[in-house]
Amino acid sequence: NAEKPYPKVTLSDGTEVELSSSAYTKYRAVPNRKDRELVFKNVFENYGKFKNTLGAILAAKVKTDFFFAKNRKYETALEYSLDRNNIPTKVYETLIEQINKNLPTLHRFLKLKQKMLGVDTLHYYDLYTPIVKSVDMQFTVEQGQKMLLDIFKVLGDEYVATLRKAFQDRWIDYYPNDGKRSGAYSSGAAYDYHPYILMNWNDDYESLSTLAHELGHTMHSYFSNKNQPFITSDYPIFVAEIASTCNESILNDYMVKHAKTKEEKLFLLGSYLELLRTTVFRQTSFAEFEWEIHKKVEKGEPLTGEVMSDIYYDIVKKYYGNDQGVCVVDPYIAYEWAYIPHFVHYSYYVYQYSTSLIYATAFAQKILKEGQPAVDNYFKILNGGGSDYPINLIKKAGIDPLSPEAFNLTMQRMNEVMDEIEKLINE
Repeated sequence: NAEKPYPKVTLSDGTEVELSSSAYTKYRAVPNRKDRELVFKNVFENYGKFKNTLGAILAAKVKTDFFFAKNRKYETALEYSLDRNNIPTKVYETLIEQINKNLPTLHRFLKLKQKMLGVDTLHYYDLYTPIVKSVDMQFTVEQGQKMLLDIFKVLGDEYVATLRKAFQDRWIDYYPNDGKRSGAYSSGAAYDYHPYILMNWNDDYESLSTLAHELGHTMHSYFSNKNQPFITSDYPIFVAEIASTCNESILNDYMVKHAKTKEEKLFLLGSYLELLRTTVFRQTSFAEFEWEIHKKVEKGEPLTGEVMSDIYYDIVKKYYGNDQGVCVVDPYIAYEWAYIPHFVHYSYYVYQYSTSLIYATAFAQKILKEGQPAVDNYFKILNGGGSDYPINLIKKAGIDPLSPEAFNLTMQRMNEVMDEIEKLINE
């Protein structure tokens, strides 16, 4: 989409905005509802103008996937993509099946969002508006270190001792600096040396959460390198994000329990719900779309921008309860698929965002409720590296990816969070 012209709009305060991808992410959450609608409508109607060109590009990508799959004697592109890590296609099918089964939980959240936003009818353009006010929670690096050492005691003495070593031996480059890249990253590529973390600390909760996340990767690399020979020390993305997002879940649980004010608690709970919506449900809807367009090509059926738009629109309406009156999905959302770069750059990749958070949430719930036995099982992933296929490592750690257990634990947690929010707003 590099050569696609960006639409321009004038907001209610007179500000003229060119809606580039970065501007869209900024202005889609503005407080003024008419402005949000204007932003969404112009961005996706603009994509709609190029649906044939963008559709032809994506269709060529899908056909290429199927070409390589068939030439390597696979029945489908899904089977071909997942087989490199020996992941059964049933894992993908189970994800979509279980998330569809649990759409009432998402619909409950959307109704709660509608109530908290105070709107008569929730629209898709309302989804990025925060349901609670942001709370200024400030933490220095030293305070963050102290808190994380306390928070992750649930993961055992060795985990905490390694964290302390990481802090004391300066494995982490915390602060922004001239010439330093933005974002955060953990590198454990050097087998015979400890991992490093790059981040940009801003004395806020996001910084604390980012550090907890990256430390998950760092501890995974550290324990994998410590317990595996070089050849099996590396681990695939399918398990990589479990270690990081499990830390985020444990952090959120601790922060909610130790919140100083009602506003802090609502902010933390609301942020966690948004994480589940955007990662578990939204990414699975992308995964379902990706699967459906590949099936079209594999059946020998035509795949055009118009066909893709119809498929995408039907999926989004289903997920967000359009026909049940839960959330209105306006017709121009049919072209949102063209905004997602992963579809054309990767093959069957986004589903791992969903599975990672689902498994991580389940592991976190087991650790917090069952204690040491669950921790011992969890370490089979951290210590396991690439010594076995990811599905087998997760099974050894106590969760069967082909069973509904992880999904049930995640939905249970999501409903518990909503119960807590409803209790707080009704006080």
